[in-house]
Amino acid sequence: MKILLKNCRCFHYSPAPVTSVVHIEITDRTITNIFDALPANVSSYDRTHDLTGLEVFPGSIDPHVHLSYVQGNKAISADSFNTGSLAAIAGGTTTVMDFVEPCGSAVETIQKRVNTAKSEKCFVDYAFHFSIANVQQINLIEQAAKIERSFKIYTVYNGLKIDAAADLHQVLSEISKHKCIAMIHCENDQVIAQNIPKVKSIEEMSTVRPTWNELEATTRVLTLAELTNCSIHIAHVSLADQVRIINVYKNRYNNGKVTCEITGHHFTLNNGLYWTHAHKEDLVMSPPLQSEKDVLELQQLLREGQIDYTCSDHCPFTRRQRNGDFAPFQAEETKAERKFYEMPGGTNGIQVRFIATYSTLKSANCSLEQISKQTSENVAERFQLPLKGRIQVGFDADLVVVNPYLDTIFSENVRKERMDCSLFNDMKFSGKIEKVFVRGKEFGVDQLEEGSYLRKLL
Repeated sequence: MKILLKNCRCFHYSPAPVTSVVHIEITDRTITNIFDALPANVSSYDRTHDLTGLEVFPGSIDPHVHLSYVQGNKAISADSFNTGSLAAIAGGTTTVMDFVEPCGSAVETIQKRVNTAKSEKCFVDYAFHFSIANVQQINLIEQAAKIERSFKIYTVYNGLKIDAAADLHQVLSEISKHKCIAMIHCENDQVIAQNIPKVKSIEEMSTVRPTWNELEATTRVLTLAELTNCSIHIAHVSLADQVRIINVYKNRYNNGKVTCEITGHHFTLNNGLYWTHAHKEDLVMSPPLQSEKDVLELQQLLREGQIDYTCSDHCPFTRRQRNGDFAPFQAEETKAERKFYEMPGGTNGIQVRFIATYSTLKSANCSLEQISKQTSENVAERFQLPLKGRIQVGFDADLVVVNPYLDTIFSENVRKERMDCSLFNDMKFSGKIEKVFVRGKEFGVDQLEEGSYLRKLL
């Protein structure tokens, strides 16, 4: 199948980086030509699309999702690899990075997760961050590093946390030894544990997780990363001061070893929802939503390029799940309410992330280059995702076509995510996704092929 996309305004590599109007040729799953002038043999193409007036971006890459994710002993995130990947594509995301948690050898652990993605029919390409839950699992790093490029560490949550300085130093040293990246969820577990008994409702979430708990943990982690020369990625920043701390260390390293991400909900929603939102259980997440002042400052930091890219941290649970019915959808009614700190935590965002990022950046007249990089290219380069993140000959034909003159209202009719609620309901964003191509297949028109694991198993 040969497709010609005519009159594409985009940031592309031909081979030098440039923003211009070009004509993109797709052969099967690959970008095979980028023409400055319309080719003479237009009639020879199987399909042509005139995209005059529209903007074209590389398929968005979400570096932080939790699909078919078991939280605790029972709760499974509502979106499978199948439903989550389809929601991702509807929102312009064509590649995701999920997580694996050790269950045997490193190879067995990754293979099991790949098998889950295959059995559930994931339609986007994917890679993983390998979770390390305790210092005893350090022996898995050497083997996992031959397959994956990054390791997830939590400084919070019983059964997952590595928060003692000596343990963190040891794990970061091993990750550094293998020239991989440590992706870290930074919160102070002791502070949270001390505060939980003091609060009685979700409105007091900021009391459980005060802002300084993230700032302290972030500073501690970055200091240890500097001491171990470990490449570090700070997950889901939620505070402007946190980004400023990260940038101090970025400037010290000055070699790309420090990066950070922000979720769609942390740069669009604020903590006023803890008082105004009708269903408080929808708001159980960490880090929590922060002040309107922080949200506005984070938007500006994103526009300034001080936040490297956006993510969704997509980990949705239904209201029934929050209250004790652990399967995502059950016929029987919920029997009893649960305390908010006993509920599975997380929210949706895999479908809304790209357009929320586009809207936030475009409203400040940010360039197509910046939007492309903060939604796709920077992620591909950071985590070494082959043939992803660029509009360039030889790269996968993962493309998002946006109408900059229309708006998107994220209503229940639009939402594809498999859950019964969304904090983004009825939010309005600038720009409307008109087409998405996944490895050359047009979403909603062609029969999509299943996605692939982007690494080579041993």
